[in-house]
Amino acid sequence: MSHDIDQSTGEPAIAYVGKKPWHGLGEELPEDQPIEKWLKAARLGWELTRLPVQYLAEGTHRTMEDRFVLARSDTHEALSIVSGDYQIVQPREVLEFYRDLMKEYGYTLETAGALDHGRKVWALARTGITEAADKHGADKIAAYVLLATSCDKTLATTAAFTSIRVVCQNTLFFATEEVRKKGRPQVKVPHNLYFDAGAVKAQLGLLDPAWEAFLKKVRKMTGHPMKTDDAASFFEELLRQKQDKPLSKPAAREHATMVALFRSAPGQDLVTAKGTLWGAVNAVSYYADHVRSGAEERLDGAWFGAGYALKERAWTKADSMIS
Repeated sequence: MSHDIDQSTGEPAIAYVGKKPWHGLGEELPEDQPIEKWLKAARLGWELTRLPVQYLAEGTHRTMEDRFVLARSDTHEALSIVSGDYQIVQPREVLEFYRDLMKEYGYTLETAGALDHGRKVWALARTGITEAADKHGADKIAAYVLLATSCDKTLATTAAFTSIRVVCQNTLFFATEEVRKKGRPQVKVPHNLYFDAGAVKAQLGLLDPAWEAFLKKVRKMTGHPMKTDDAASFFEELLRQKQDKPLSKPAAREHATMVALFRSAPGQDLVTAKGTLWGAVNAVSYYADHVRSGAEERLDGAWFGAGYALKERAWTKADSMIS
């Protein structure tokens, strides 16, 4: 499966601590490395430069007044064309977002890198909080903070709390109620606005109440029984485009895969997931994070695209079933 990790410098632009990522790429770092080490290891030490758009017309070079090329300072590759009011977020700023969080709250960077020749840059940090979805303590879930941005207008600068289920590395975003009231579980800063890291952290809100609310819902889902036929209906509703139409052939294949994952994906044998609504949610998230293919690259899609949207629909539907 393709990963779309930037390799413009000849080396994959990703660094990590701990377990090697599924794609097997990147530079491994010891724990507790400074931001400067992360910038070098993740190949994020370059900057975006703003260059005027020029063109040749009848032998004369002309310059557009309000259009600019965003190019990498190291390879000089052009990554996008933007207007004059476009606010650049540099790769360094993505990592700098975590500096005070690491110092004051003990957050630990776990992975950082770039996708699509550097058009998207992200960093993911552990908060140090891990709890179990059940009283037995086998189904561990950890809390993280993700920050990502793009330079090609495909993604606003996005900050989000995300959970990772340890047994299978499935990801699900969660949010404070104030953020979720705005219609999404993330804080987004469009590129026509200045990225103020402090303001974004304030908007993101406090982790503790958001995490407790998320865990409360997860634990309700672990206690909500779901037979395979019920799970199949759950998946079908997520994939159906029109209520009075059967699933398309691609959607039917996705549906069959999710039903199979409900029975046998990693972690589905735990008492929290076996025959439960939580198991159905994890079948969807495992599919989006580890199996799904399509027009989008899997990592990009699982966090920001169609894979993320599928997981969000699954969570929203499951939440409505326990509310």
